[in-house]
Amino acid sequence: MLAKINDKIYSRRRPKIGVALSGGGIRGLTHIGVLKALIANGIPIDFIAGTSAGAIIATLYACGYTPLQMESLAKKIKTSELVDLKITVSDLVKHGMKWLFSGMSRFWSVLPNGLVKGDKIEKYFYSLWQERTLRDTVIPLAITAVDINSADTVFFTTPLPGNRGILNARYYHNSLLTDAVRASISIPGVFFPKKYRGMTLVDGAVKNNLPTDILNHMGADIIIAVDLGYAGQPNYDIHSVGEILIQCIDIMNREVTLLKAEQYANVIIRPNIFDINFKEMKNVSLSILRGEQATKEKILEIKKIIT
Repeated sequence: MLAKINDKIYSRRRPKIGVALSGGGIRGLTHIGVLKALIANGIPIDFIAGTSAGAIIATLYACGYTPLQMESLAKKIKTSELVDLKITVSDLVKHGMKWLFSGMSRFWSVLPNGLVKGDKIEKYFYSLWQERTLRDTVIPLAITAVDINSADTVFFTTPLPGNRGILNARYYHNSLLTDAVRASISIPGVFFPKKYRGMTLVDGAVKNNLPTDILNHMGADIIIAVDLGYAGQPNYDIHSVGEILIQCIDIMNREVTLLKAEQYANVIIRPNIFDINFKEMKNVSLSILRGEQATKEKILEIKKIIT
């Protein structure tokens, strides 16, 4: 009898909707357009999760920023002011000499653990969120990272009575938003890892580029996933070590997403953005527009599922 009563209660209440935002580097600005279209079409967002670039947008939204405010922030950003390079040409020469005379077999083993320190971007995050923690968001939030020492997934989440466990995962509820997002964007080989509570944290995309599983764990009934990851199209514009590293990560992320993340998603939005040259910040508006367009194409499908 109790089960029947609970079923009736569930049938009367609106299903809780979670939105998962993937990583994707500067392409993450597209998420702003997705959120803009969801809001404009009356789709409620009860939970939000993000990895890497998606973690930035998810955190802004969870803290009450509107898509218009996010777009304004994006257009004001000067990337040169957020990048603090740790390694220079003279550093490369120094490390090369160290490699030659150390007898070590791999040149990579004598290089520092990243190209960008990340202090400047962390300071920028702090200017957005100050001392706010995962407990201080407007709606429940989840951010992903990976501890390279233990290989565990690390979820920074708003505390909720989740009862759907995730294998090899740890949860932190009292962390500063700045620390959580800084950990999630730490692309291996590009950013210095984030040292946190004895862990060495890198980009959540290493294991979980489209964090639908944590939304399921937190209690979302319907999950909308936004995948900005590599879609398998040829890429001939790869000319540097950094671009090679990022392309390799994109390929691995695609395989993980296909095998893992999609099983929890009810709807997957994949904006067409790979023809956009993100080296020019004037294309911010275009990427946001593409996010809106891709979401509008899925609105009828989303409304059918949630009603």
